[in-house]
Amino acid sequence: MATSITAYDTIAAISTPPGEGAISIVRLSGEKAVATANKVFKGKNLTRVKSHTIHYGHIVDPETGDLIDEVMVSVMLAPKTFTREDVVEINCHGGIVATNRILQLLLGEGARMAEPGEFTKRAFLNGRIDLTEAESVMDLIRAKTDRAMQVAVNQLDGNLHHLIKQLRQEILEVLAQVEVNIDYPEYDTDEMTTKMLLEKAQTVKKAIEQLLTTASQGKVLREGLATAIVGRPNVGKSSLLNHMLHEDKAIVTDVAGTTRDVLEEYVNVRGVPLKLVDTAGIHDTTDKVEKIGVERSRQAITQADLILLVLDQSEPLTTEDKQLLAATADKKRIIVLNKQDLPARLDTAALLQLVDADEIIKTAIPTSDGMDALDERIAKLFFGGWDKLGEITGESAPDELITQLFSQFCLGK
Repeated sequence: MATSITAYDTIAAISTPPGEGAISIVRLSGEKAVATANKVFKGKNLTRVKSHTIHYGHIVDPETGDLIDEVMVSVMLAPKTFTREDVVEINCHGGIVATNRILQLLLGEGARMAEPGEFTKRAFLNGRIDLTEAESVMDLIRAKTDRAMQVAVNQLDGNLHHLIKQLRQEILEVLAQVEVNIDYPEYDTDEMTTKMLLEKAQTVKKAIEQLLTTASQGKVLREGLATAIVGRPNVGKSSLLNHMLHEDKAIVTDVAGTTRDVLEEYVNVRGVPLKLVDTAGIHDTTDKVEKIGVERSRQAITQADLILLVLDQSEPLTTEDKQLLAATADKKRIIVLNKQDLPARLDTAALLQLVDADEIIKTAIPTSDGMDALDERIAKLFFGGWDKLGEITGESAPDELITQLFSQFCLGK
């Protein structure tokens, strides 16, 4: 990875989301960033101002003299910037027309439209951040919960970088000792015996494996835990979805088969982002439309990271219930034994012959009974003792990896 600043052409992009808002930001980075902005700015001479200062003025079309917008312009000179290049940020009024007009003026004065993630890519190439920190920038932008945001901030702060760098150093020290013993056997050096080498390798291997096992959990924080709510018709699946969302998103009636398709919504459960999938009740049906929904429900089971299997304890365990218990046996799941507010008719002893007792959470959704326990179980199931992401530092990253990573960023970042 580069450790010195490399000269690139000057890039520009809109760094704020499109649409109406209080302000928009147009960002430039590169050797001619200040000079380019100065060509369209009426106010102070930006080429003479101090670094890390902000200046009031107007953006003016240099050809027609038309006043485009009233702005505040920040000037930040290399190397103390995000990209380690000269950076200019034009803060204009929010809105599509004015913002795009300013960007087009900058492109007309010689700047190039930035590629997705190119600002962060330049920060990486100029040694400002490594790949773990670059990925954390994207994670921070995409964070759906406070917990996901904190993990991203910790990674951006270099926690993971330092850990992996330490592991790499331990491996290098082992290799160095081995080479000393091979090249200079006549000297009285501490021999790196096979036993010592094996012990050290196992220690490093264990640490790496611990990181790798948390990689899937990092994916959950970034993308959300795909959670399928399944069960036969009218056991309370849609009620569970609505309760977790705190809104009436799914239709709830006492008529079986109301949900005929798959509904997807995001929800925050104890800092864990869940991508909830409310499925159609799985049962035998001759209804053509309902049959399609049932098939999609079965597909949702295979694709889910977590299954919330809802059973109705006010009715006896049915053949369909048993089939669902068997179909989800190899998945991470929680058995939601619902309708505790009604008289019990389900044989709990028979159920415990099919599932472990610690898989079961008893709920009465209308009264919220058991919902806190369900939230706690979800959080513990995936994040008990977890505090690191398993990614790479990028000290010897191939070009393909770098290109693929930064292409996922939005324009202006």
